[in-house]
Amino acid sequence: MSQELKELLRSVLQEELKPVHDRLERLEGTVGHIRQDVSQLQQDVSQLQKDVTQLQQGQQTLETTVSQIQKDVAQLQEGQKALQRDVAQLQEGQRTLETTVSQIQKDITQLQQGQQTLEHEMAGMKQMQERILEELRISKHNQSLILNDVTSIRKSVDVTVSYLQRRSDVMFDKLIDHEKEILNLKSKMPN
Repeated sequence: MSQELKELLRSVLQEELKPVHDRLERLEGTVGHIRQDVSQLQQDVSQLQKDVTQLQQGQQTLETTVSQIQKDVAQLQEGQKALQRDVAQLQEGQRTLETTVSQIQKDITQLQQGQQTLEHEMAGMKQMQERILEELRISKHNQSLILNDVTSIRKSVDVTVSYLQRRSDVMFDKLIDHEKEILNLKSKMPN
């Protein structure tokens, strides 16, 4: 074949293949874009997988935290119940103490009234002794009879005074015991 024919054939082939080459270049460009898109999608999928893993870890951490919070709430509720029981016991103890203090105050009042009564009785006895002594001074001529009367009255007075002193001692002992009981109860009370 001649050179010209070859050139012509080449020129015709190039002319005919030019649209194919253009399409091929466009396809290669499209394939390049598709490859970039696929690569980007793979990166996005990889990032999504990392995000899902982090979310799962976060969910596990959250579940652990929720579980711990539930345990803490249960412990707080138990603590609150124990505190309520302690408060109830303290209130009961306070009521008991108030009742005991009230009773002791009543006992002290009674002891004070008994002491006043005793003081009045002793004052009456003293007045009686004074009257008897006055009558003795006036009645010297009936001295022997009066002396017998005075002796028996004195014995009666001595017995009465002895009884009143014992009663006074018992009342003071009770007063001291009640004071000790008040101090003991106060020392047992929580501050």
